[in-house]
Amino acid sequence: MPADAINYAALARELDSALAGGRIDKIVMSDKSTLMLFVRAGGVNRNLIITAATAPRCYITAGKITATDVPLSFCLHLRRHIGGGVIDKVSAAPFERILTFDITARGDLGEELRRKMIVEIMGKYSNVVLTDGELKISDALKKVSLGEGRPVLPGLKYEFPADETRFFPTDREAAERLRATTGDDDLPAVMVRRMLGLSAATAREIIAEACGGNLAEGAARLLAKPTAPVVYYTGGKPKDFSFCDYATADGERRSFPTLSAAMDEYYAHTAATDVKALAENAVRRTLGAALDKQRKKLGVFEREYAAAQDYEKERILGELITANLYRIKPGERTLTADNWYEGGVTVITLTENTPQEDAQKHFKRYQKKKRTIASLEKQIADTKGATDYLESVEAALMNATTADDVAEIAEELEDAGYITRQNAKKRVAVSEPRKYVIDGFDVLVGKSNVQNDRITKEARGEDIWLHTQGFHGSHVVIKARGKEVPRSVIDKAAACAAFFSKARQSENVPVDYTQAKNVHKKKGAAPGKVDYFGAKTVYVTPAPPAE
Repeated sequence: MPADAINYAALARELDSALAGGRIDKIVMSDKSTLMLFVRAGGVNRNLIITAATAPRCYITAGKITATDVPLSFCLHLRRHIGGGVIDKVSAAPFERILTFDITARGDLGEELRRKMIVEIMGKYSNVVLTDGELKISDALKKVSLGEGRPVLPGLKYEFPADETRFFPTDREAAERLRATTGDDDLPAVMVRRMLGLSAATAREIIAEACGGNLAEGAARLLAKPTAPVVYYTGGKPKDFSFCDYATADGERRSFPTLSAAMDEYYAHTAATDVKALAENAVRRTLGAALDKQRKKLGVFEREYAAAQDYEKERILGELITANLYRIKPGERTLTADNWYEGGVTVITLTENTPQEDAQKHFKRYQKKKRTIASLEKQIADTKGATDYLESVEAALMNATTADDVAEIAEELEDAGYITRQNAKKRVAVSEPRKYVIDGFDVLVGKSNVQNDRITKEARGEDIWLHTQGFHGSHVVIKARGKEVPRSVIDKAAACAAFFSKARQSENVPVDYTQAKNVHKKKGAAPGKVDYFGAKTVYVTPAPPAE
């Protein structure tokens, strides 16, 4: 995306115009990476969001964030040092994604104090640093120790990043050398690597502005353009934004009155995706670890089960020794006896113990292995059940589309004991099942095992219930509402059930269907686990209802 230094320079001018002279009324943080300043400027309340999370950004937003129950230490530090202060100026470091907010605050005795809040929008290295007027650091959102790169610690002087390997896009001589040694196909990528502050989109736009001439002239022309923010869309979803219309950008365009408004539109969609991705990755890691643990346990149990399968042989050896005690002479180390259980002759190894003790050893082994078999049968069944359940959660996670869907799956895993609940109070699930209309019939598709149970339990007896045969996936319910459900609707709902299952990439997938009154859940069964009878089977190609 083109949220590079060129665009942040335009944003700095916009923020300076909107916030200069504004008073910081309130400062809150929603988590350890995101804060918001509520600024009263020009008789208007403005919300400045700053985040160093997955999608780092800084702009004026129409929304608000929810403060943490207990203020974080950095939030308290900002309140103490710049709360109630006035923003004098907002500026951007030359060709860097760094914004500096010059602030006049008041000390404990009412004296004026100069502060600088420096916002670094630099990917995973993004940070917010508070300094005094001489750039001495008082605190930072992320502290960087000595030896870890550019140090950011209280008491040190703040140093702006320096990169001597790259040059300003407006440097004519360096731009000429770069253009002379680089082919047209590689030029945008090389510009991003060698020039400061450019994204690939802006590099392409500079090339177009240069019209075959010096790239520095193209950069200068682009920088001189007035701010006229644009958001670019693909398939109705925001893909990029820029401070002015890029002729080289693809997609549909929509103009916005301010760059902040354009960024608000863009991040309203992409930030939700980032939150979902982070939550999904966390749940996926938990699931992966739990599944690995269950599979390893199952492997151990099955090996022990196989090793104990000869328990009857131990009993036979003990009985053969007991029956032949009269034949065993002192000091003999083997016994050759007729085996009337299995036929033939069996050679039994004896020890230094007495024959009676050897017989008892085999009887004890028999009893131990027999108990092991009984115990392992239950453990294997429980482990297979846990593995089956976790694989069903894995299938639900694969089909999750929003952060709320992922949150409900995480809550289900909390209830099952696979994730430690962060708060004693149980969260209220906010996700809803997928809802479709197929040829006039309402169709519900569960997004998680908990939803599967809910839509199945709430289904009326004559409703049609569907599920893939032999594959983990969503429960699907066709609401009959007193009507006979046509086979064409059942086929389409079956294709939907196959699509929202682990058989999505397969063909000719078997899907069972029956009336909801034939579906029952045993007491204590895992979420999403049901028994059903009287089902018929259709074979379908997975497809969502829209297709």
